[in-house]
This record gives sequence, structure tokens and C-alpha cells, in this order.
Amino acid sequence: MENLAGIKMFSANDLCKGFHIAKETAYAIMKSKESGARYIGRKLLISEDNLKRYLNNERN
Repeated sequence: MENLAGIKMFSANDLCKGFHIAKETAYAIMKSKESGARYIGRKLLISEDNLKRYLNNERN
């Protein structure tokens, strides 16, 4: 987990550890349009709020 400007951001590795899923699954989730994940530099990150929305199946 990274903290950027007070926003908790999670990487694919964080999702793997937290949800016990494969890295490929984590990237598939993050690359879906519904997730709201963004590239910050070369890292694909998802904010805590967007992760909660995705898990609750809410639209952005």
C-alpha cells in the first residue's frame, strides 16, 4: 500500500496478498474499466475508494 497525498493506493501485489488471488486476476480486476485504477508512473494503482466501489459493485 502506498500513500499518495493522503490517499491509500493499492498495487496488484497488495490485492494478491489481501484477497488471496493470483497476480493475473489482480491485474484483470485493475485493468477493467469499472475498477477506476490508474497508472501512476509505471505502476498500476487503485485507490481505496475505487476498490470499495468495485467490491460493492457500484458505478463510478
